[in-house]
Amino acid sequence: MKKIFFGILFLIFSMGFANATSDEKNEYCSGGMYKWTKDGEFKEIRKPKNCITEEQYQAYLKQPDYLCKYYVKSIWKESERAYGKKQYKYTEEKLAKIKALKDEGKALCDAGKLKEGEAKLVEAITLISFTQMN
Repeated sequence: MKKIFFGILFLIFSMGFANATSDEKNEYCSGGMYKWTKDGEFKEIRKPKNCITEEQYQAYLKQPDYLCKYYVKSIWKESERAYGKKQYKYTEEKLAKIKALKDEGKALCDAGKLKEGEAKLVEAITLISFTQMN
């Protein structure tokens, strides 16, 4: 019974100590790479390059042109890069129409006509969504 009591006490103390020593930055970092070595060690290969705080992330989400940027990137991932092309059964005509809509929507967004640009980009995403997958 004493061992259990001291075990629980140790866990509570160690969790409290870990929370007291944390730096409370609340950052999210991406771009790092880790891997297990042959020795069984979890080693950092590449340092994270994109670190932002929660406040910076929320400010980014509230930018007026956030949806335009997000849609353009999404369309590129699904229809222009090799992985996206393997996932769907695109015809050349459909790919050309998607690219034209993306370019037109991006141009409207860049010109400050965000709602019109978003509408064109959503139209391109709709074409992607209704394309049969492989």
